[in-house]
Amino acid sequence: MKNTYRIAEISFGYSHWDTSYEFQYKGFTFQVQRYGANYSVDAVKTLIGNLRSEVDAFALVSLPPPICLGNQSFVHRQYFEIMNTPSSVPLCDGTGLREILNIKNLMSALETKKLVAKDGFFFPTVLLNTELEELIRNTPEAQVSFGDLYSILGIPLVLKPFLGLMTLAKTGLNIATVKKIKGGTSNLNLPLQEMTQKVLASQIKSSRYIVADLAHIAYFNDVSKIFKDKELIVWSHHIGIEKYLKRYEFKAIHNLFPSAYQFSHYMNYSVLEAAFRLAHKMEASLSFEEWKDFLKISPETMSIVRKYTLPRKDSMQVKAARTFYKIKNRIIRETTPDFAFVVHALSHRDFERVPVVGQMIRALPKQWNDEVDKTISRLPPLILGHVKNVVSPATGKEVNGIIYALWSTPKVLKSMDPEITYAQIQKCCNDAAARGAQIIGLGAYTKVVGDSGVTINKNSPLPVTTGNSLSASATLWGLYDVVQKMRLLKTDSQTGKAIGTAMVIGASGSIGKVSAKLLSLVFNKLILVSPRLEKLQELKAELQKMAPHCEIICCTDANEFASMADVLVTATSAFDQKIIDVMRLKPGCVVCDCSRPLDFTKEDAKKRPDVIIMESGELVLPGPYQLTCDIGLPGNTVYACLAETTVLALEEKHESFTMGRDIEWTKVKEIYKLSQKHGVKLASIQGHMGTLTDREIALTRELALSRRSSRS
Repeated sequence: MKNTYRIAEISFGYSHWDTSYEFQYKGFTFQVQRYGANYSVDAVKTLIGNLRSEVDAFALVSLPPPICLGNQSFVHRQYFEIMNTPSSVPLCDGTGLREILNIKNLMSALETKKLVAKDGFFFPTVLLNTELEELIRNTPEAQVSFGDLYSILGIPLVLKPFLGLMTLAKTGLNIATVKKIKGGTSNLNLPLQEMTQKVLASQIKSSRYIVADLAHIAYFNDVSKIFKDKELIVWSHHIGIEKYLKRYEFKAIHNLFPSAYQFSHYMNYSVLEAAFRLAHKMEASLSFEEWKDFLKISPETMSIVRKYTLPRKDSMQVKAARTFYKIKNRIIRETTPDFAFVVHALSHRDFERVPVVGQMIRALPKQWNDEVDKTISRLPPLILGHVKNVVSPATGKEVNGIIYALWSTPKVLKSMDPEITYAQIQKCCNDAAARGAQIIGLGAYTKVVGDSGVTINKNSPLPVTTGNSLSASATLWGLYDVVQKMRLLKTDSQTGKAIGTAMVIGASGSIGKVSAKLLSLVFNKLILVSPRLEKLQELKAELQKMAPHCEIICCTDANEFASMADVLVTATSAFDQKIIDVMRLKPGCVVCDCSRPLDFTKEDAKKRPDVIIMESGELVLPGPYQLTCDIGLPGNTVYACLAETTVLALEEKHESFTMGRDIEWTKVKEIYKLSQKHGVKLASIQGHMGTLTDREIALTRELALSRRSSRS
């Protein structure tokens, strides 16, 4: 069993504080190496690309945090760029942990008078710590001031709460999300810095406390002694930075980071999240509710934490709209939706099918297509249609859904500023809540934008799910169906397993692990492929406990055993290399390509007509349901992510079931069982050349048998 894990702590800050350290937790040893990126997004992405095969997790430190003011979310584009970097191991930024535990510990410090509210708190950049500021501001006698005009715009003016501050803050956030975050003090020359900071010093004279994490203090020049005799409130540890901060002559430092988890003198929430997830084998990032259970936080404390970190408050606009829709639905006898789902245009052709407008678009020169698509993408979301009369055969419960569509193609979504897409999806969430929906799902590229639904969920009045758990389940469900139709494998009468070999490439990643666990329960031999052999050995030990009758082989080169595989699952992020030679595959092999981008191309599929290469499995919902719009699939077939949202509504499980990029094995099993319970069925299976028909599968089988015979 593996007992040592390696974590790469990548700081967006300076590299001159890089260090290495290790600590113990739950009987495991964690070896951590810090890498400073010097405020370069490219450096962070390069480090992730270079190190992802050498470490077990990434702890991303000092990133600009996602922020919510009212019902509007703000996520810095540099955060988007970094969190979109492909990685086969978890990317941990500690956001949920930091917000929950900081609020909890700040509450405790204020209640016990370790911090005195009336003595004044100064936030050098309050936009990075809105939840802490709101808690302090709502404490009796508290005095709060902000230095954002200086930290963002270079204006030496301190602000205090006033009517209209929210509007000003939103304006500042719009500026901050565009402006690149750089290191060092302001761009002013040293004498001017000293002068402006002395102006600030006179304004914060009455503030006893400075609230900012370690790295953020370095923005201010220490020569001006602006913070002399003040008390600093921080939430991370680093010996080097703490030693550096002595030149600011703080009277004291109060650390909100919980002492129970200070396993090292260098601890921060990103490293702590990585340690938690590795030690407890948590594939996916945790939601607020899951963190509450994991940290054993009392319901009373959590209710206050939610108030400042994860508000599910409806705006006055949403409340008014909800009342309007209730009255309207009664008058026109329209059913209130139980769930909602967000899709987008699949290609330029979708716009050409729009009545009236489509005729105009078709008349335009084709070379204008890209510009037309970009222009149309700015239009507000529309209601595309409804899912009506979905009825569970198990419970008899009926649910109905509403489908929203963004006017954006995949190509535009990839290039568009993520905050624009976020704002559009946020409108869908607010409208769905107003209409009475209880949960909303994200489809296609809307669930991979930015941090894969985490920030959208945080700011949505409804729980949000990406549907990735059922998507993973349906893909392997489809794989099993194709294997059955190929009729090339026999079953062991004693174990009930398929007598054959399955291979998983990218087995150390989240999708790869899920696939390996499912396949180990079905096949008598399993080959695991990944760049790091030690990670495969750890997975092998886990699988042997689950499936003792399955022979497991680990290797780093997929081509070595390619000719043995009867079933192949690829789940990589190999953008710049060919992970396996299609010509080496065994005739009759069934390939399930879960990688994005795909590991196999249409050209690969054409080269091997004796091999099945499939992408995904689609589903059919239960009951005499109606789909009143075209979502790009034949008949009443739906995407698995839409089916997950529907199943959760049928189960009345209104929660953020699947969130982020990683997939939790237990949730894949749970949503599969719920789908079976409520009568969801497998529909068409998509291949690289379109829908795979039974006729195509039969022809592939005949050709495979012929080639196997000629080889023997």
